Amino acid sequence: MDSILRQGSKGNAVSELQQILQSKGLYSGKIDGDFGSGTTNAVLKFQKANGLMPDGIVGSSTWARLLATNPTSSQGLPTLLPGSKGAAVSQAQQLLKTKGYYQGRIDGDFGMGTRDAIAAFQLANGLTVDGKVGVQTWKKLQAPVIADVTPPVTFVEIVRQPLPTTTSVTPSTSPPETVPTPPVTSIFVPSSTVSVITNNPSVEPPITVPPASAISLVDAANSYSRARSSNQTAALNNLQASVTPEILQQFFERWKIASGLETIATSLQDALSRYNSAQMLNQNLALQWLQSQLLPQAIAQFRQDWSNLNAGIGATTTTPFILPTEPSEPKASAPQLQLINLTDAIKVYTRSANQLTAVENLQAVLPAMTMQQFFQRWSLASEQKAIAISLVDVFQDYDSQKFPSQVTALQWLEKELTTGNLEQFSRDWQTI
Repeated sequence: MDSILRQGSKGNAVSELQQILQSKGLYSGKIDGDFGSGTTNAVLKFQKANGLMPDGIVGSSTWARLLATNPTSSQGLPTLLPGSKGAAVSQAQQLLKTKGYYQGRIDGDFGMGTRDAIAAFQLANGLTVDGKVGVQTWKKLQAPVIADVTPPVTFVEIVRQPLPTTTSVTPSTSPPETVPTPPVTSIFVPSSTVSVITNNPSVEPPITVPPASAISLVDAANSYSRARSSNQTAALNNLQASVTPEILQQFFERWKIASGLETIATSLQDALSRYNSAQMLNQNLALQWLQSQLLPQAIAQFRQDWSNLNAGIGATTTTPFILPTEPSEPKASAPQLQLINLTDAIKVYTRSANQLTAVENLQAVLPAMTMQQFFQRWSLASEQKAIAISLVDVFQDYDSQKFPSQVTALQWLEKELTTGNLEQFSRDWQTI
């Protein structure tokens, strides 16, 4: 299922395809794992009947529709647990992948990646979050989804050469007045720059991608939902101008589903301003998908814009951010308080006296229900059997390289903090 099937393909995936087509009354041949003319004709019939491109090739869109319309009752499917293996696990993985929750291989092996994807899906759909696939989870997984069709992308270089107008990339063999045909895609870049493919040595080289620690779209959303400064908005608008309309539309549709909205977003600033704790896990997946679709030059330019425009406002994940204030003359006697996020603080935690005091005081003022929900999220993200009981334990057990989902849990807790909570925590943390 992870690979594309076409005439001439062989193997277990073809056998499963033939079984599904046979259950729909479209295939009457042998279940032999050999993609021949009979299987091709059955696939064509299915594609025509379901509004798909009738090409006889079984890719992600055809697989998604085949599995979503599979008449097998959810009650007849087995309950899946970590450690389960087989075709049912492959089916669950494919459905999760189609819905944007799973990024791993379709291997029929129920591991930690599959469990985390299921937990995120359950949370987004109002199900009991237990990481298992039972009857109710099967029903939700088999519900129709939006087909994921990504248009081909032409790789371009962004150069800082001012031009009066934007220019479309066209093949060298095409007449100047002829509009290029797909797969060529025009990329529009802000600030009177232009996207071109060139080998001209006189043109400046493309922008270098910053280190991996540079801000991601998830980081930007977390910051923008709090500050929503005009500078941040400008950086997002510049980024949107460099994204193709097709990619934007697909992102807005994913964001609508992830956020449980009735209306679709109309801009990146509109979408990211609705980043919130309730849908954070699913919104992060949508943001990660969008970032994966961006050209390296586009995300590099965004990071540069964000860094330039938002210096000191959470532009990186390693430096505490300062809330924007009205310009004023510096006063040596009243230094500005640096507000530090939990995700920043935990990275430099050394168990010093003032840090312990800051963490303990923060827990003392937060509602018990909030802490209970956070500890459950933290334990799931850390693959722990026991539930944590204090923020001190959390800071001590932090290991984002081994457990990357810990950052998402911390971001959820950050969203629950008031400005007063954050100010007091920062004040305690920086007390000498």
